[in-house]
Amino acid sequence: YLLLLLLFPALFNLYASLHDWWIGRSPVFVGAKNFVTLVHDSRFINDVIVTFKFVVVAVSIEVGLGFLLALAATRITKGAQVYRVLFIFPVMVAPIAAGYMWRMLLHADYGVIPALLEKLGFPRVEIISNPKLAFWGIILIDVWQWMPFVFLVTYAGLTALPKEPYEAALVDGASSWQIFRHITLPLISPILLTVTLLRFVEAFKVFDIIYITTGGGPGIMTESLSLYVYIQGLKFFNLGYAGCIAWVFFLIVMVITTIYIMRLRREMKL
Repeated sequence: YLLLLLLFPALFNLYASLHDWWIGRSPVFVGAKNFVTLVHDSRFINDVIVTFKFVVVAVSIEVGLGFLLALAATRITKGAQVYRVLFIFPVMVAPIAAGYMWRMLLHADYGVIPALLEKLGFPRVEIISNPKLAFWGIILIDVWQWMPFVFLVTYAGLTALPKEPYEAALVDGASSWQIFRHITLPLISPILLTVTLLRFVEAFKVFDIIYITTGGGPGIMTESLSLYVYIQGLKFFNLGYAGCIAWVFFLIVMVITTIYIMRLRREMKL
């Protein structure tokens, strides 16, 4: 059953990528022609850059901010349960719903955020259609939705750390910074590396919020690889080229993920 769900779509995409295949026409075998075309496709190169930039920026902010908030939450004694529950809400929102909600919030005419910025003295701008701000608007939405996931995982890890090393360090007169650097960070690093990997893989597949908010615009400035596969396959009906993009996309993520997992294993052994 699992092989049917996982292997068949992959093999079908591989078969499609080796053919000139449009919906409504019979597939014609062309070998590696689609892959050669892809190498010279400036739109594909742009989408690779946009996707990598999105992954690096979004995941870095989410992991860093989520970890800092988790550290702060461990010091809260009153209302900690309410604090944790509030952080779950963004994760529970479907990405499509989150995209529509933030498109309304960021709208230049009736959006709450541009209105607040105007009250603070900034000009009222259309964030999601502004060439300089659209990408950061997408980052804002992704951080809002997935930073709480990092927070919850790292908070659970911090609360589960053994108390004995901390008690010994306090007896030895270690400072707060020394305790964090030599005890907390080494103990929590496997969890941080794991949650970074999970967010890394998910961020590479970003589609929903971009499709709903910017549609890849202005122009193709916020277009991701997932969105490009959708456009080629389900808007242009070019199944062969869409399958080619999907396979190259899969190989890129697989190579990077494999390298990261190898590093993760070395870190955990240390």
